[in-house]
Amino acid sequence: MKTALKPLRRQLIATLGVAATAGLLAAAPLTTQAQTANWPTKPIRIIVPYSAGGGTDIISRKLAQGLGPLLKQTIIIENKPGANGIIGTDIVAKSDPDGHTFVMVVSTHLINPLVTKSMPYDTFKDLAGVTVVADSPLIFVTSSTFPAKTMVEFTKAMREKPKTYSYGSSENMTKLVGAMYANAEKLDMVSVSYKGGAPLMTDVVAGVTTVGITSILTARNLMNAGRLTPLAVTSAQRSAAVPDVPTMQEAGIKDFDITQSYAMYAQGKTPMALLEAMQKAVNTVAHSPDMKAALADQAAWPVAQPVAEFHDRIKREAAFLQDLAKRINLQGD
Repeated sequence: MKTALKPLRRQLIATLGVAATAGLLAAAPLTTQAQTANWPTKPIRIIVPYSAGGGTDIISRKLAQGLGPLLKQTIIIENKPGANGIIGTDIVAKSDPDGHTFVMVVSTHLINPLVTKSMPYDTFKDLAGVTVVADSPLIFVTSSTFPAKTMVEFTKAMREKPKTYSYGSSENMTKLVGAMYANAEKLDMVSVSYKGGAPLMTDVVAGVTTVGITSILTARNLMNAGRLTPLAVTSAQRSAAVPDVPTMQEAGIKDFDITQSYAMYAQGKTPMALLEAMQKAVNTVAHSPDMKAALADQAAWPVAQPVAEFHDRIKREAAFLQDLAKRINLQGD
């Protein structure tokens, strides 16, 4: 597993983004400034294809608070959970390419076509990347009633009773991270999938699912309330938001270095000028003092790179994720 994890650090710093591939650049038509002169002309919808209360939902709603006044339009957040984000993303894939409907997805977006037999849209043609709004490490958490208080203790407990315990995920990205952990430590654990981070946390607190892999944003309130025990963060360095929580590498799992991305996409034929207009607005909000403080408080940091840079990032990550999923033998539900 050592060799399987090492490319993570070398190729990406493991900021596993979500999006379409290089074909999107060719698919977006040549546009002019005239196309953005009157944009937006109506309320903007941002679909969150996961449950309310999760990390993606929290970031999306905070972003909407800043975008509304900036764009002088109502920003509507709609939660459409299900099928690892596919149900909500499909709404955007089939929407009008007029720059008024977007989706906020996490890193599972590129993994879905690798493990889902029948996709209702083409991930690489029907969606166009706008930008990564923010990156954040993931965290392993277990119920405060579970005896293990560190990742080393937790791994020992897993080995003592194989096939007894489970790891929960809210989409294929966190499922992949859970599988990487089980694979690296040669553990026989059951994978349990949820429609969002909030219901996952509910079951982890109750002990229904032994450990959950999620964003720090999603788990933080329950950790602060003493109902969840944080075991380790997935990034190479400790997070300033939870400085006392060690990394997976500190727990002895070498080269384990992964962060989650929260990224925005539009319908695949949306004019490039509109993608760029939204990216600029997102960049302004993401790097505002209020948003930066909110993200830092939740263990995330702003990115909001230009559209072309985002597409370049996607080329690398699409190839990397495909290779990693095969090596980990990630299976769909």
